[in-house]
Amino acid sequence: MGGRRSGCYPRRPHLLPESAIIASDTSPALAALRQATRDLHAALDAASPLTSEGFDGSDYLAYVARVIGWMRPVERHLYQASLPWPSGFAALARAQKTGWLVADLGGDAAALPECPYAPMPASLAEAYGLAYVCEGATLGGAYLYKRLSPRLAPLPLHWLYGYGAQTGPLWKGFLARLAEDVITPHQIEAAASSARLGFQTFERWLGEGR
Repeated sequence: MGGRRSGCYPRRPHLLPESAIIASDTSPALAALRQATRDLHAALDAASPLTSEGFDGSDYLAYVARVIGWMRPVERHLYQASLPWPSGFAALARAQKTGWLVADLGGDAAALPECPYAPMPASLAEAYGLAYVCEGATLGGAYLYKRLSPRLAPLPLHWLYGYGAQTGPLWKGFLARLAEDVITPHQIEAAASSARLGFQTFERWLGEGR
């Protein structure tokens, strides 16, 4: 993650629509997640400071510090609990977003406050819904990296760079596991509710920090 990369970026996506990089066949679970979170997704995009005019390095570091407060407990609940993630889910590869954020701050994040109402999934279906929010953020991050990296140099922007070249494959892998593991109406409803809660708590936490 050390090298600089450049490119161009469309006007204002924060979380890139997953339809841009996946095949046309959509699982019932994915369809439900997209429908359940469409309004929340749009609201988060509209309020994102990352696309505001004049956004600079100090703004980015303040944003990252706030995101850590939500992501750290979320990843702890997702990946340090006893949730039965299947081996093909690549949980270890996915459980590094807090690390990216902390690296962007230079490693000084121990004293940052944590969101007290961060979601705590109680089932694998709920965990998939929350992971949908976290994994989806890597798609928009990749686009934002291309737009912001020249302006915010020399900040490394690990959070936006994310998985790098593995962003697409890991997203497709997530969707494949989602389609296999979230299949019953009860599971799909639980995942959709959890995804909505993820968006709602993230937006609330960011808003309280402004």
